[in-house]
Amino acid sequence: MRFLAAGIVCVVMVGCLTQAHAAWLQTKGTALVISSLTNYNSDARFDEFGQRVSGVKYRKQEASIYSVYGVSDSLTLGVQPSFYSLGGAGRNKTLGLSYVELFARTKVLVGDFWIVSAQALVKFPGANSFDREPFIEAPSRDMEGRLLFGRNGSLLPHKLDLRYFTSIEAGFRRRDGNAADQLRADATLGLNLNPDYQMIFQSFNIAAFEGKQVKPATDYDLYKAQISVVRKLPRAMAIQFGGFSEFAGRNTGAGNALFLAVWSQF
Repeated sequence: MRFLAAGIVCVVMVGCLTQAHAAWLQTKGTALVISSLTNYNSDARFDEFGQRVSGVKYRKQEASIYSVYGVSDSLTLGVQPSFYSLGGAGRNKTLGLSYVELFARTKVLVGDFWIVSAQALVKFPGANSFDREPFIEAPSRDMEGRLLFGRNGSLLPHKLDLRYFTSIEAGFRRRDGNAADQLRADATLGLNLNPDYQMIFQSFNIAAFEGKQVKPATDYDLYKAQISVVRKLPRAMAIQFGGFSEFAGRNTGAGNALFLAVWSQF
């Protein structure tokens, strides 16, 4: 039922209008690098019944580098390391490598304005890996399989001719040890407001998969909504600014964040 709720959130986001570079592949020999800084704050959490309650106050700054390269027109490889600075009431400030993700994406079906792709991902935790505060879990290695659907087109072509792209993704994440496996569903809508500006609406959803005995701290659900604006820059670059809010969940922190990212295409 919780994963059904995540799927409904995705459909609503897409239906209302939604990022989507994820579903598409890089053309052979090209690369995209997105470097981002995120400032996250929380003083609340969602309890085991999904109710928002007061929680431990903490803050987290995170830097990540998302990089993809087109090995061929049908295969894109990627890597994303993330580094964090975590602090808050009653704890010393900690710094470190949060995780490293390695992934490969390939096309399954393609049309004139749409694509279906598949992605395999492996995630390695850092030396001092934190998942969702206020719960701290033992590090786990994750493996994920995911299907992605992307489409682009034009809204009201005879009036506004507003270009858009959408992406819907669904996957299963297997976590080692006694960490809860996860069902994940994400959605994105991008609108080209003019040749220089783009607005992106996104939804990220995680639901614990109750298929094995798990450590309680890893058994959580989380639903997050994000909005951002991308400004095109010279030399195949762009800058992105936005924020997200964790608006629902279970057994996890409830916070908000602002982020800044720089896109570079090669």
